[in-house]
Amino acid sequence: MGCTKSTILSKPVIPANLIQPCPNLNELAGTTGKDLMIWSVDTVAKYNDCKARHGAIVKALE
Repeated sequence: MGCTKSTILSKPVIPANLIQPCPNLNELAGTTGKDLMIWSVDTVAKYNDCKARHGAIVKALE
């Protein structure tokens, strides 16, 4: 006789805030240094948030 029960794998529970899609990036609206600085600060903040969430998902799935 063999094994009669099989192991059921369950999906890890991933918090809802980690499975949200990354936000769209804004387009650069102007041509001044101020416009570029505002755009770049926003873009870097969005990237860092998305990178952190992605890293947390990867860690949860390890």
